[in-house]
Amino acid sequence: MAVKPHLPSTQAWLADSWQRSIGAGLSEFQLPQELRLDASELKQKHEQYQMLIALVQSHALPLFNQLMAHSNSRLLLSDAEGYVLRHWGVSRYSTKLADVALDIGVNWLEQHKGTNAIGTALTAKQAVSVVGEQHFIRQNRFMSCTACPIFSPQGEMLGVIDITSEQQRHTQQTLMLVSSLAQQVETALLCHLPDSHYRIDLAAQPNLLNSGWQGIVIADSDGRIVGCNPMAKQLLNHAKVGDAVEQYLGDNWSRAGGFNQHLDLHLQTQPLNIPSIKSRVATSNKSLTQLGVRFRDPQLERAWQHANKVITKQIPLLVLGETGVGKEQFVKKLHAQSARRTEPLVAVNCAALPAELVESELFGYQAGAFTGANRTGFIGKIRQAHGGFLFLDEIGEMPLAAQSRLLRVLQEREVVPVGSNQSFKVDIQIIAATHMDLEQQVAQGLFRQDLFYRLNGLQVRLPALRERQDIERIIHKLHRKHRIAPQAICPELLGLLMQHDWPGNLRELDNLMQVACLMAEGDDTLTWQHLPDYLAQKLACEPLKLDPLNAQLLNEEQPLGEEVKIGQNSASHPLAGKVTSGKIAAQPTATAVQSDSLHDAIYSNVLQAYQASDGNVSQCAKRLGISRNALYRRLKQMGLKG
Repeated sequence: MAVKPHLPSTQAWLADSWQRSIGAGLSEFQLPQELRLDASELKQKHEQYQMLIALVQSHALPLFNQLMAHSNSRLLLSDAEGYVLRHWGVSRYSTKLADVALDIGVNWLEQHKGTNAIGTALTAKQAVSVVGEQHFIRQNRFMSCTACPIFSPQGEMLGVIDITSEQQRHTQQTLMLVSSLAQQVETALLCHLPDSHYRIDLAAQPNLLNSGWQGIVIADSDGRIVGCNPMAKQLLNHAKVGDAVEQYLGDNWSRAGGFNQHLDLHLQTQPLNIPSIKSRVATSNKSLTQLGVRFRDPQLERAWQHANKVITKQIPLLVLGETGVGKEQFVKKLHAQSARRTEPLVAVNCAALPAELVESELFGYQAGAFTGANRTGFIGKIRQAHGGFLFLDEIGEMPLAAQSRLLRVLQEREVVPVGSNQSFKVDIQIIAATHMDLEQQVAQGLFRQDLFYRLNGLQVRLPALRERQDIERIIHKLHRKHRIAPQAICPELLGLLMQHDWPGNLRELDNLMQVACLMAEGDDTLTWQHLPDYLAQKLACEPLKLDPLNAQLLNEEQPLGEEVKIGQNSASHPLAGKVTSGKIAAQPTATAVQSDSLHDAIYSNVLQAYQASDGNVSQCAKRLGISRNALYRRLKQMGLKG
């Protein structure tokens, strides 16, 4: 076990970080293997974070250049997963910096690199300086690194901004500089919110209005708040999105400057005119609040677009889908980009609450309402969600008695606590979710018909994992999330995973990847042998369809070919069968399909389809159910196209 240096007792975060590094199995004397994105993965990251990168360049880089231009330092930006997205500063790294791979696309989470500014700031969610000997890995101790997280206007951590120096030892001033750079970016994010039209700066003293520490309120053209920083919330007594600015600052808030006598605040209002960056990163099609929200499956994207439209009108939303498809995550993303994003999202699992406690949990209760009640009473989940979202998960399992009271809340928009005669007005966006068939529940008398129609303002269905067109991307994404070091997935295993039914959907796949990557620790490739026994046995009994256009199995959207059974005793390759006239035929005794036979089947089926289409590529692609580009690539490999 590595010997830790003596760390000051005041630096508990540093001692905790070293302990996490040791727990991750790292050695301070050995440079760990790097985890690096490939070119296509890095391109995806750059597309996803193009707005953040542009704002760092325009708002943080100028100050960095001004203060650090003459030092051997570099400004870095990482995402929330620890991958370095961009860097600016010295044109070339020294040999030492190149050796430790502080480069674009490399992951610097603590579990991969030990204690370091980027990874530790992400974990601690605060600005940190890691100087010299404070780095866990000995080879990194020639550096001084200072990093600070960047948060979205909704409080989501987007990434980390970092200054790394080889020769200059960082001090408290460097920490203040990095914090200031992060704050500059966060202010820019706030000003780029959708519908932003006015910026109002607030401070108790006029000399603080441009200090960087003032309160900032962003309003739309109608004078309604679309966002504000923490200082503004504090100065305006928890102002929230959607409120009228005049409610807090009076009728004269839109004047260029002024003084609010009631609040003892100095004001400075200016119109926002920021088209350059918006046009450069195409924010007209993708709002900043959706940074990181990307759905490549058409069904899921359609559900997302429809849901976003109705929640702006307070229309109830009913989210359907099998267990594990990500209904709760879907709702969290909706809340994060909605006009209610600064208000609470209160989730209630209706299936987990005892029937006798459902009403008191939802509607609250008066002090002494029943035996065992809290002596001060309870406000209830519905009133907790006032101004925000109320998410009723597994609504199909709510008892009928509670359904009746919930219906009244939805109709009247008011709550009467248990044991009380007093009603309380509530302003909430209702979202319900279930894996059940509610219409069937209604027919069986298990769910109120009137409540169903009240909840069913818009119904969206999230596709099961087996139905999603981006299943291959999801498999690779979860593999990258859980792999301990750079590692590939063998083509045969990838094909099997893409064909599996996944009754537990994303939750099941995530658990599987976590276990399989642990079993494959140290191996270059994740294979069939690394799967848990239960899944290996299930896959061994499932029919698999082979795609005749891909030697790596099922890389296209539409699987073709005939079913074969997978051999349960296969060693390296789990498939069984033989090739006859270009088709895969099942055999009574399963033996492993060799790669030559698989290629024969692929080429034979492509050739048959091509000949049947008289050489017409479009007709052939349609017959095979794949894209023309994929077919062109295969025909070129076969020598049928130049």
